[in-house]
Amino acid sequence: DRVQWYHGKVSRENAENLLKEGRSISANTDGLFLIREGSKNYSLSLLVKCEIKHYILEEKKECYFQIDNGEAVHGLDCFVEYHSQNAHGLPTRLTSFCKGSSPPLKARRSGFTNLLHRSVLEGNPNIVKEILSHPDSPNIDAKNTRGATALHDAAENGYHDIVHMLIKHGCDVSIKDVNGHTALQRAALKDHPNVIAILFSEGKADPLAKSPVNGWIAIHEAAMAGNINSLKILLDISHLPFPRTLDLETPYDIALKYHRNECVKYLENYKLSDSAKKAKLWNHSELNREGCTKLLEYFGLSEGLFLIRNSRKGDGSNVLSLCHDMMVMNYVIKTKTYMNKLVYYIDDGPYMLSIPHLIYHYNRTTDGLPCLLLTAVTTTDSKPHKADSKPHKADSTSHNADKITPENRIVHRNVNQSTTSVTSPTPPTTPTPSPSTSVLSQKIQPENIKEKNIKLGTVLGEGEYGSVLKGVLTYQEKYGPIPISKKKDVAVKLFHEDSVGDETDFLREAYVMQSLKHKCIVELIGVCHGQQLMLIEEFVPMGSMLDYLQDYPELVEVKPDLYLWAGQIAQGMEYLESKKLVHRDLAARNILLSTKYQIKISDFGLSRATGGDSDYYRAHKGGRWPIKWYAPESVNYGKFTHASDVWSYGITLWEMFSYGESPYEDKKGIEVVQSIEKGRRLSRPVKCPEDVYLIMKNCWKKDPSTRPSFHELYNKFD
Repeated sequence: DRVQWYHGKVSRENAENLLKEGRSISANTDGLFLIREGSKNYSLSLLVKCEIKHYILEEKKECYFQIDNGEAVHGLDCFVEYHSQNAHGLPTRLTSFCKGSSPPLKARRSGFTNLLHRSVLEGNPNIVKEILSHPDSPNIDAKNTRGATALHDAAENGYHDIVHMLIKHGCDVSIKDVNGHTALQRAALKDHPNVIAILFSEGKADPLAKSPVNGWIAIHEAAMAGNINSLKILLDISHLPFPRTLDLETPYDIALKYHRNECVKYLENYKLSDSAKKAKLWNHSELNREGCTKLLEYFGLSEGLFLIRNSRKGDGSNVLSLCHDMMVMNYVIKTKTYMNKLVYYIDDGPYMLSIPHLIYHYNRTTDGLPCLLLTAVTTTDSKPHKADSKPHKADSTSHNADKITPENRIVHRNVNQSTTSVTSPTPPTTPTPSPSTSVLSQKIQPENIKEKNIKLGTVLGEGEYGSVLKGVLTYQEKYGPIPISKKKDVAVKLFHEDSVGDETDFLREAYVMQSLKHKCIVELIGVCHGQQLMLIEEFVPMGSMLDYLQDYPELVEVKPDLYLWAGQIAQGMEYLESKKLVHRDLAARNILLSTKYQIKISDFGLSRATGGDSDYYRAHKGGRWPIKWYAPESVNYGKFTHASDVWSYGITLWEMFSYGESPYEDKKGIEVVQSIEKGRRLSRPVKCPEDVYLIMKNCWKKDPSTRPSFHELYNKFD
C-alpha cells in the first residue's frame, strides 16, 4: 500500500480534484501528493498551503527522475522516498498521498521478493511452471528487493529452460535491473550463449540496449569478462564490433584493459558479413546541400528517406541527409584511424568499418538518430527489389542477421540521363515524373554580401536574438556589359554573438528563406559575414502592423482593411505551408506593412535559424517563449505544425480586431495554459464581427486536426 500513489494518465484537472478531496478530509494536508503520467513525462501534483503545484519529473536518462536541476533519483519509488525524507528543493516534503495504484514496473528501482523470484533462484523449472500456470501467479515482471526480475535471475544463472518458459508467458525482456542491465546483458556477463540466443530469437531482445549508468551494451559485458563465446554470438546478431560507451570505450578497449586476450584477438581479426558490407550507390558526390534538399523534397520528404553526399568542407568527409518530420536533417559522417583501420561514425555513435556498414546499422536501429534509414536515394538505374528490413528486436526467425538487408525501398536516380524515379515494393503503374538533375543540383544560396557594401542606419527594433536596423545596400546591376552601381534601402538583422548556434544550420535556414518568393513574404536578399553575422532583407517601410494598429486606429477600418490583411496573412501562410515550412512565431508584431494594402510576413523560421530548430521551446536555454500565441500541443509537447500555426493565426486575428490589445492581458504564461486547458478562450473584441470571432474559435480548437487549413482561412477573407 505504501507505493500506491500512482494515478496513471489522469488529467491535470482531475489530479487537482483528487487533492482537493484529500484536503477536505484532513486539516493538515501540506505535502499531500500524487504522481501521474503525461504524454512524455511523469508529473508530481503536490498540495502546499492550500495551493496545488505541478512539477514535471524529467527523465534525462532511463528510469532516473529529477525536478529541474535537482538530484536524479533511480526509480519513481526511490524518488518518492527521497522527497519524503526531505523536501530537497520542493516547497515541502512529501507526507501523504491520494491512494491510486502501484507505479509501472519499468519505472521502479526495486520491489518485493515473491514466490516466483525464490523459485527461479532454486532453478527448478517444474515449480516455476506450476507457479506461472496458477491463476494467482505473481506479476511476471515484478522486481525483487534486489531490483531484479525473475528473467534477470534466470538469465544470469543460465537456466535456459526457465528463460524459455518466462518468455512464453509474456515477460518483458527490456526491463532493466537496479544496475541498468537487461537480462541479455546479465547472460553476456555470465557467459551463457544459449540463453543469449533464446532471448534474441524468442524474446526479440535488443542487443544494443544501453545501461543508463555507463552506456554499456551486452557485448561490452562479454568483453570485460573475457566471455569469447558470448562475444561471438553477439557479433553474429549485431554485426557491431565497436559500439561506444558513455566514456567512448569500445569492447576492444575494454578487453585490452582487462587483458582478455582471446577477445582482443577476435576483435582485431573481425570481418564483416556480406550483408553488412553490401554496397549501394548512395553517394551523390555531385550534390551540394541545397541540391540534396531539393532532391529529397521532390520525393516528398518521406520519413526515413536518405542519401549520402560529400561534405563541402573539403576535408573528404561525408554527410548523411535524412528526412524526419518533413524536414531534412544533416549528420556529418566523421572518420578516424582506429586499430589501424579507417572507421566511420556519427557523433558519439559506434565506429563502423565502412559507409555501407554504417547504413546497415542505422537501417536496423535508430541509435541516436531521429528515425531509421528506410528509403535510399541511389544514383543507379538498376532494377529495384523489395527487401524485408526490420530492427534487431523485430527479427522473429533467428539470430542470423545476414537475413536482414539494409533497405526497405530504393529510390533510383539515373544521373547520366538526368532523370529520377521512385521504386517502392509495388511499382506504380504510371512512371513518376522526372525532373532534371541539373536543376536539382543547382547551388541555391543567399548572395554573400560584403560588409563594405552595407551602411547601417537607425535601429528599427530590438529582439531576443538581436536587433533590426535600417540600412543602405550598394550593389552592381549590369546593363548589357556595363555594371552600374545602385543603392537601395534594406533591413539589416544583426544577431547577438551567443544567439547563433550552429552557423551551418543558420545558413541552411537562410537558404530556405532566400528561396521563398511571394508578395506576402518578406524577401531575404543575402547574408553578410562581417564582424557580426547579418541577414539583409527587403525594407518594409510602414513597419509592424501591431504598431500601426496601436498608433493609428482611426485610419484602419474593419472592412476593407482588417479583412484584406487577414486574407493576405492566410495567403502567405498557405504559401509557407506549401513549402513545408512552419512559422512558429506568427503574431501581429511579425506582420509588416509594405503599404496600407499589402502586408508581408516576417521572421518565419527564424527560431530555427538562430540555433532553435526543434529546441526553440526549451526551458534550459532560458529563452522567452511567446506562450500566449502557442497552441496547447506546442506548449505541452514542443510540437509545431501547420495546425499550431493556425492557432497562432487565430491569436493574430484577435490582436487585429482588438486594434492591438495584448491577448490575455497581464496573465502569466502558466495562467494562460491553465485557462486554455479548462476550455476557456479569448472573448470577442468589441469591433469584431461574429463571423470573424467564429473563425478565431475554430482556429483554437483543442484537436489540431479539426482546425481549418490556411487555404480555407484565405477563402473566408478573400
